[in-house]
Amino acid sequence: MASKGTGKSANKAAADKARETREVGPRGGLTTHKGGRVKKTLWLDEDEAQSVRSAAYEQYRSEASIIREAIRRYLEIED
Repeated sequence: MASKGTGKSANKAAADKARETREVGPRGGLTTHKGGRVKKTLWLDEDEAQSVRSAAYEQYRSEASIIREAIRRYLEIED
C-alpha cells in the first residue's frame, strides 16, 4: 500500500506551491499569486453577473476571461 502524498498529484501540488509568489499587499497582508496574475474579489449586481454567465456559456469561455477582456478594453490596455 502506497503512503499518502507520494503520487503524481502530490508532486504537482508541491511544484505549484513552490512557484507561488508571496508579496506584502498595500494593507500589510500577504498576497499569493501564480504566473503574473493577481487574485481580486469583484462584487457584481445580479444582472451583471447573469450577463457574464450568459456570455461565457454562449462563447465557450470562462467568466474570468470575459471580465479581463472588458477591463483591458475599458482601460485601453493592449494585449
